[in-house]
Amino acid sequence: MTVQLMRILLFAVFWVLLLFPATVYSQDTTSVEEQLEKAFEEVDAEESGVAGEQLIQFLEDLSSNPININRAGLDDLLQVPGINLKIARSILDYRNKKPFETSEELLEVKGIGPATYGRMQPYITIGESGTQLRDMYLRPGYWLANHKFDIFSRYQQNLETREGYTRPASSGGYLGSPVKYYQRLRMTTNHLSLNLTQEKDPGEVLTGVTGFDYTSGHIAFINNGKLNDLVIGDYSLSFGQGLVVWSGGTFGKGREVTGTVSKNERGIKPYSSAQETDFFRGIAASYGERVELTAFYSDRPRTASVISGDTTRFPSTNGFHRTMNEKERKNNVDQLTVGGRMRVDTRIGLIGVTGYYNSFSSYITPGASLSNRYSFQGSENSVLGIDYRGLLGNAFLFGEFARSQNGGHGAVGGVEAPIGGDTELAILYRNYQRDFQSFFASGFGESSSSPQNEEGFYVGLRHNLNQKITFSGYFDQYYFASPTFGNTQATGGFDMLGLTEVFFNSRLNVYLLLRSEIRDEEYVVTNDLGTEELRVGQEKRSSIRANFEYWVSSAVRLRSRVELVRHQEAGEEWKSGFLIYQDLRLQPLNKLRIDGRISLFDTDSFNTRVYQFESDLLYVMSNTVLYDQGQRAYLTVKYDATEFLDIWFKYGVTVFEDMQVLGSGLSEVEGNIRDSIGLQARLRF
Repeated sequence: MTVQLMRILLFAVFWVLLLFPATVYSQDTTSVEEQLEKAFEEVDAEESGVAGEQLIQFLEDLSSNPININRAGLDDLLQVPGINLKIARSILDYRNKKPFETSEELLEVKGIGPATYGRMQPYITIGESGTQLRDMYLRPGYWLANHKFDIFSRYQQNLETREGYTRPASSGGYLGSPVKYYQRLRMTTNHLSLNLTQEKDPGEVLTGVTGFDYTSGHIAFINNGKLNDLVIGDYSLSFGQGLVVWSGGTFGKGREVTGTVSKNERGIKPYSSAQETDFFRGIAASYGERVELTAFYSDRPRTASVISGDTTRFPSTNGFHRTMNEKERKNNVDQLTVGGRMRVDTRIGLIGVTGYYNSFSSYITPGASLSNRYSFQGSENSVLGIDYRGLLGNAFLFGEFARSQNGGHGAVGGVEAPIGGDTELAILYRNYQRDFQSFFASGFGESSSSPQNEEGFYVGLRHNLNQKITFSGYFDQYYFASPTFGNTQATGGFDMLGLTEVFFNSRLNVYLLLRSEIRDEEYVVTNDLGTEELRVGQEKRSSIRANFEYWVSSAVRLRSRVELVRHQEAGEEWKSGFLIYQDLRLQPLNKLRIDGRISLFDTDSFNTRVYQFESDLLYVMSNTVLYDQGQRAYLTVKYDATEFLDIWFKYGVTVFEDMQVLGSGLSEVEGNIRDSIGLQARLRF
């Protein structure tokens, strides 16, 4: 299909549907999918993959098991996106006077406006009238109260044949089939969680029910008096501002410029994700109310490249075991972690202390590049930190300070506060020393890896001009004191975003997004003497996006987007790229939803790549990166076949212009087409 024909189809679809007879439809809340899109569409797809899948699962689970605001404690409320410590306490104060009769009453709580309410609405409920926790305690069926069973089965496959499947295994080819298969069995009640997750990646071998490459499970006891959590098996940990331990994904810089720079800890969470490396395996428990004590123990195998003898690189995070070499080094390193936390709820806020000791069975050595000069080296490490969250008037203050075993420090602190009735301000400062080594951490910053070698200052501002127009933006300046990847000296830069959103009415909203980043970059030139000379210049990237969303009726949504990108390497000429797409969502029946999109893209290079967040199967992270020239289309269908059976289907295809071969190595494909299919079923009863 030619580019011109695709454009004609795009605008034909848009105008035909624009002229449909329409009924007024109110779109007051922000769906889980829309929140994830806001969080990840500005992030490199490869960087967001590890944490993104866990965050999707966390939010989807929270949406399926919403927090009851009439009986939730402080920690439960803090799980909900949009609720910080100040708002959580305001909810508790309001509830002490009277229970919430409708969720819309939250708009009467101090600090909650329409935007904040829209973010939290998918994850809250007021519960059923007359339900009392104490009553359930006394019933014989206490452990099965509000029980739910979920059985997932998911199949995904790239339809084109890749080089890895044509090579014999003895020549480095893949050992298994191209099918990616996932299944999960889970039972949850108000006080119990049981789970078994199994997954096989493309190219991996599946030898039967017990032959999956990845298997995860847990039994968890939840909210049983002062025993808040007890998990045996796989679990995640999220404490403080993430400088000591934080797994399970988090929001960062993006379109939500305020309310996302601070972290609301999730504590211990039973783990059920298919992400294969970002979790703990053992036992963990938390006990107490105003003074809460947490202890955890984990002992799990990891996979790392062998340098020689018992010396390895740091364990990998990809989880692939597709070739003979990858299989041979599977689980070749043992990682032991022991730690704890104490948190005190005081009149001035929440104060916590977290620490752990970690050891590997091998000696870890970093790579030889200058950017690895301060990376972890050895077999043992420990990290200790203290964190704080509290209120000072209307201002919400937060921070954490941590120290690793080698003496490196990391610190982050900030404030979120309203300015008047229509403006919100967020300020954050972080300083992660070059030798701060906290590899379970996930602090706010420019880098998506563990917080290290970065100092920065962030300011975000959001202003509601009126009920229809909102302005928001942020400015973030950062500095790397030691070399980063591709550089041999200290570098820095800044990143800024501006966003204008206009809600014309309940059916039409438009936003315009501008983003720009300038950072130092080394490059090589040949001088007049004919020798190469290393210089420091600036790498620049800027983009502008216009997004239109129109609800033709409660059953038809249109979304159009145009995005232009420019990029300039240090010492090089400007290059550009663009993305244009048209979305169509149809919901002809309550049980049936269809999402489709046609995209055109044309970029001069990988650096002018564009991203699009796609509707996908439940719990699947899909932030597709597009570069070169071509078209992409996908169709996603969700059908609630019965009260206990949901079915998802997705087909996506990308056609590249003037390409004979795609990819390289084992991923190489002959031809110019990449397409994939996915099918998923969920039984709930």
